[in-house]
Amino acid sequence: MTVEVITKGDLPPCPRCDRTVALVTRFTLPDGIVDLHLCWTCDTGPTAGGRLLAAMDLPGEIRPADLFKEFTLAWMHEGLAAQGWQYIPRNDLPD
Repeated sequence: MTVEVITKGDLPPCPRCDRTVALVTRFTLPDGIVDLHLCWTCDTGPTAGGRLLAAMDLPGEIRPADLFKEFTLAWMHEGLAAQGWQYIPRNDLPD
């Protein structure tokens, strides 16, 4: 599996509301591609996506790097679970 985070360029619209997204995470899996869209409209609120959007909105000098990574991973796990995928951590992989 490969993971690509797309934050610039020609970002596609949100498939839920057709508005601009903050970023897209693309997972290339053996049986296809899964795209997760982080939307400024759909993902606000008390979800992992909402926490990630709030962190992204902070100025860089006060953005907590450790929480940013944690929020990003939580959002990806939440989004994959919504599409029927399950994250199984492996301890033998590098960080």
